[in-house]
Amino acid sequence: MSTFGDIFGAMRQVILTQARLDQLDVRMTRMAGDIDGLADGISLLRDRISRLEGIIEGAAMAASRQQRRIEE
Repeated sequence: MSTFGDIFGAMRQVILTQARLDQLDVRMTRMAGDIDGLADGISLLRDRISRLEGIIEGAAMAASRQQRRIEE
């Protein structure tokens, strides 16, 4: 019966390994979706920061023009 037990144990290990691989595949698919979402979020943040930088630079330029007029 030892041989039968060894065969049964090996088959059990194969089935368990396959189940773990299936779970890993599902987790990796979820992680890929999460990474795509993060990439989209970063892109949106980059756009917002660029707009804010433009507003700040425009305000700084306007302030420097006003100071020159006062000094003249």
